[in-house]
Amino acid sequence: MASKIKPKPKAKHTKKAPSKQAPKSAKKTSKPVARIAHKAIKTAPLKGTKAAPSAKSKAQPAKQSKPQPKTSKPGKLPQAVNKVKPMIAQKPAIRPISGAVKALEAGIKLMYAEHYDKAIKCFHALISDFPDEVEIQASARAHMQACEKKMRDKSRMVLRSADDHYHMAVAFLNGGQLDSAMNHLQQALKLEPKGGHILYAIAAANALKGNKEQALSFLKQSIHHRPENRFHAAQDNDFAALVEEPGFRELLTTPGK
Repeated sequence: MASKIKPKPKAKHTKKAPSKQAPKSAKKTSKPVARIAHKAIKTAPLKGTKAAPSAKSKAQPAKQSKPQPKTSKPGKLPQAVNKVKPMIAQKPAIRPISGAVKALEAGIKLMYAEHYDKAIKCFHALISDFPDEVEIQASARAHMQACEKKMRDKSRMVLRSADDHYHMAVAFLNGGQLDSAMNHLQQALKLEPKGGHILYAIAAANALKGNKEQALSFLKQSIHHRPENRFHAAQDNDFAALVEEPGFRELLTTPGK
């Protein structure tokens, strides 16, 4: 009996188990990492180039500068500048000329005019009237010495007239050299016995030396020949020693009063 050959059973096709795919979360996590790295590469500045400002730096507000002073109207300077402007525009105050400077200038004019006796008297009055003006006093003394030198140079010349001796005497009188002044005044009086200005100078010299009686006598003679000497004596500091003397007050009183 013929054996029947059984056909081989067809092998069943087995479905391959699908490979497990990576979870979506893993894919998602891997992509951001790549993106971040990519961004890092982009933002990294090259050497020698400036880095581009990041988004955060743009978002940050700029530093506030100090508030500027407000102006009331456009075109005008701030108040702080306006306060300084008048101070700059102000001119320095002109200092008035003092009496000491005027007296010094007057003495110098007399000196240049070769009125040395009057110049010395002017400088002498300046020194006594303005004791606080140290610099001006020093200048007055220097000019006084120059005048005295000029007078000494003239004294070497022959003095012939009464006025020559009188001017020389006044220079010595203002310089405090009373004896030398008196010698020249005596010479002048011999040449001009009725000279009221000579008699007045002799009276002043005696008053400074303390000879009150002789001072009053010569002053009386000088007023007799020149009545205006009465007013000069009332303002002359050379007669300060005679102020309390009754005879001096009588001489200063105008006749008929």
